Amino acid sequence: MISSISSSIRGICYRVWSFYRDGFRRMRLGRKLWLLVAIKLFVLFVVIKWLFFPDVMQERFSNDTQRSDYILRQLTKEQP
Repeated sequence: MISSISSSIRGICYRVWSFYRDGFRRMRLGRKLWLLVAIKLFVLFVVIKWLFFPDVMQERFSNDTQRSDYILRQLTKEQP
């Protein structure tokens, strides 16, 4: 029973994998579009983070202990 379930899951996984593998192998325009998507994601997650979100904690504190103490104080500070 369990072996038949695991073999059917393996068969489904293989069919899904071969579907995507063959699809990516045959497409021409899609490769350029995927490259465009990858470049866009790189710009979004790396370049924009680097430009607009500097590491403020690194600038304010010199070591990890000071950073963690500051964060702990901010999290446990009583709100008015």
